Amino acid sequence: MKKFFTILLLLPLLVGCQEENTLLSERDNIVKYLTSNRRMIAEEELGSVIEEEPAFYSSFGRYAYRHIVNYYDAGREDRAVVEWGDAIQIRFNAFTFTGSEPNISSNLYWSNVPSVIAQVGKVSGNTLDWPSEPLTIKLGETAILEGLERALPGCYEADSVQVYMTSNLAYGKSMIGVVPKNAMIAWYIKIEKVTK
Repeated sequence: MKKFFTILLLLPLLVGCQEENTLLSERDNIVKYLTSNRRMIAEEELGSVIEEEPAFYSSFGRYAYRHIVNYYDAGREDRAVVEWGDAIQIRFNAFTFTGSEPNISSNLYWSNVPSVIAQVGKVSGNTLDWPSEPLTIKLGETAILEGLERALPGCYEADSVQVYMTSNLAYGKSMIGVVPKNAMIAWYIKIEKVTK
């Protein structure tokens, strides 16, 4: 009987360790993809790079990663910056992420980009019931994925942003539509408008 109670007491610790190991593995998969496949560096390493305008990613919380595709565009800082409380309109492609380049035909689970919706519908032979207008989010008020909420502040209007999230900052243990439980995801976003 004593062994039974000892096992019951240790079970939450074992489950917690397993979840932590899963998150660390997901984190490592994302970082490996960004550094190997995309040849990026972590933002904190920028000062040690000789290359002009190196591709880099930033990390937020446990564990969201952001790459701003047009970071070095001229005049970017003259546009509205995304801050808490702002309403932003975005176009996006949302993918399950497996550690390789997300693919519209196999990893896409949601989009509001009209051309992508049409392309997926044509390939699948189905009419998709996905809204094609921009999604409006009020940061800090609209319920969105934690990984997005952490990664969008500091971006600018007209930015193209890629956000990669471990499962805990995405949907966690819930299955959402075709997104399996404990899945890493990636959102490729275009910030169309920022309203203060």
